[in-house]
Amino acid sequence: MFYKCVSQVKTCLTVAFVVLLSMSVQAENDTYTEAGGVIQTATHSILKLLEREELVQEGQEDQLVAEIDTVLSPVVDFDYISKQVMGKYYRRASKEQRAEFSGIFKTTLLKTYAKALVGFKIDKYEMVPPRKDSPDDSKQIVTVDVFSADGTKYTLVYYMKKEAGEWKLVNAILDGSINIRLSFKNQFADLMERNKGDVGLVISTWKDKVDPGKDSA
Repeated sequence: MFYKCVSQVKTCLTVAFVVLLSMSVQAENDTYTEAGGVIQTATHSILKLLEREELVQEGQEDQLVAEIDTVLSPVVDFDYISKQVMGKYYRRASKEQRAEFSGIFKTTLLKTYAKALVGFKIDKYEMVPPRKDSPDDSKQIVTVDVFSADGTKYTLVYYMKKEAGEWKLVNAILDGSINIRLSFKNQFADLMERNKGDVGLVISTWKDKVDPGKDSA
């Protein structure tokens, strides 16, 4: 079931991060422009990475993941997302367990993204104008229609949050049905039930599936 969850969000992660460049186009207000500008820089860097042939060759996954990590860490709030994924079980976890899972979850997203990113082709994208301004200047929601090379259309909804003067990506939803954060939250809850509420065992199990034989990132 774990790998089913990873497979389900693979397309969402791929499309979401690759087309984040579009968020800076047709901005409606200053905060919208700020959020898009941060993502534009990150996306440009990601696309530059994919131009490096040595990074997209078989057997270079670890290096590609490391390079993507450098680009996305300042943009994606991995700690916030991992906390939401743990949900009600976050309070049961010790400070050390919370930090450990945050690192493991970050590795989950980076590896899923790296594997899905190589070879994905985008034909075009279209911004969907917001129906109204965000009532909270510290939060922005941006919708983009994306068309792959085979003509498939994806509708992406991006959730951006501003804290301490910095914009961070905190979630993405594909076609109104694949919610990255919720998908992994359900997976964590399922593992908690299967392991009788043992947070440490769940974290260890998750780590073994994502990064077998290695220390968490």
